[in-house]
Amino acid sequence: MYLIILILCVPVLLAGFLFIVNGFKGNYVHYAILGFLILSIISGIRFNIGYQNIYVDLPVVVLFIINFSLITHLMLKNKMAVISVDQAFKNKLLLLLLLLAGIILILFLQGYVLNIYDTSLYTYHLNVFINVALLAVMFYCLSFMNFNATTFFMIISVYALANSLLGVMQYIFNKSFLPFSAQDTIDYYEGVTITKRVFGFVGASNGAGNLGAILFSVLLYYHLKRRSYVSLFILLSNVIFVILTFTRIGYMSIIAQLLVYILFSKIQDYNHWIKRILVGICSVFAVLIAYRLFYHDIYQVLVVSRGDTESHRFTQFNTAFELFKEHIWFGIGAGQYIPFMQSNFGVNDIALHSQFMNIMVEQGLISILFFIVIYISLFVWCLKIYKEERWLPISLAIGNLIVVNFNPNQYYSICIYTFFILIYGLVFLKRTHGYTDMLSTRGRNVELK
Repeated sequence: MYLIILILCVPVLLAGFLFIVNGFKGNYVHYAILGFLILSIISGIRFNIGYQNIYVDLPVVVLFIINFSLITHLMLKNKMAVISVDQAFKNKLLLLLLLLAGIILILFLQGYVLNIYDTSLYTYHLNVFINVALLAVMFYCLSFMNFNATTFFMIISVYALANSLLGVMQYIFNKSFLPFSAQDTIDYYEGVTITKRVFGFVGASNGAGNLGAILFSVLLYYHLKRRSYVSLFILLSNVIFVILTFTRIGYMSIIAQLLVYILFSKIQDYNHWIKRILVGICSVFAVLIAYRLFYHDIYQVLVVSRGDTESHRFTQFNTAFELFKEHIWFGIGAGQYIPFMQSNFGVNDIALHSQFMNIMVEQGLISILFFIVIYISLFVWCLKIYKEERWLPISLAIGNLIVVNFNPNQYYSICIYTFFILIYGLVFLKRTHGYTDMLSTRGRNVELK
């Protein structure tokens, strides 16, 4: 049934996106494309393609259609020559696609050479990496259609605000308000006492904390550029949202990102330097005083009510590393850690609380090396682009590293897609303003719309 609906919807979506790309003017194209993509990501819709436990996520379909529409638009408007203007820019996309294709190829090979216990989780990971590759193509194409960074940050801010407001509503009414579980409560039962933990669009409180932490640096940057009450409200709303998730790693990530901003942001003059030192000293004293005064309450909320899982994480990491040494090349199968432990050792373990460790164990050495190269490459490219604001890529990279390596981020697809949307936006959209001038100087006076 779902497959029939999918087949019927594809022509409609394709016609709609072709109309949007070719008919809309200015930033309305970018609002529509990125807005619809975000809606498809947070929807959580998956289609069964006729085989048991094998699903295709809605974002896969949407991204294929968006990319087809964008490439068709570039061809119809005779803009394909624009793509060859900057070979170095093009090489970035090719490197990303080559590395991601290698990871996807290994995933396909796992389906033939390994025992896949849970095909649903296996296809989930396959969907994720396909989407990450398609996102790179989308942002590369959009960079030739005047999608500038200012518009991008505005769209991300609206997305963050909607997520934060949803979280506040969840806390007030103790309802999820999510499409497929609108009446579910947000009560958390794993600690000694029942507590409320919001989860926004993600549907899981730890994942929600990850999402808020990942968005923090970009929202801070947006506020520093806008200096408006609206941008400040969006930033503070996101912080409140993370607080209400009671995700300790999310708190740590935001604190680390603030420290990066204090240490690496550009100092304008001597007075600015003095103010920054005073703010840092006052912040340290405030944290120490709060710790002394409210230690019992903080411990009750973040440890007793939440449950203490830190000691198990490191025990789990040791077990995972032993598995990696035994299955070094192809891993144990994407999404297979829990069923593998149950089937082979009779252990009912929880998901690995590290995305990088999870890739290493489940997908093998080659996949984790490729993924690390992707991460480092995107970080280095961002540093080169944001030379005067180096704190932004450093903060985003460190903040993301913290949350993905102490929570099971591999199963929070919204967080994964959000991070890559942010990092691709920083890499591919920063230089958009300069393309018209660059083309004019080379004798190709092409108007990019």
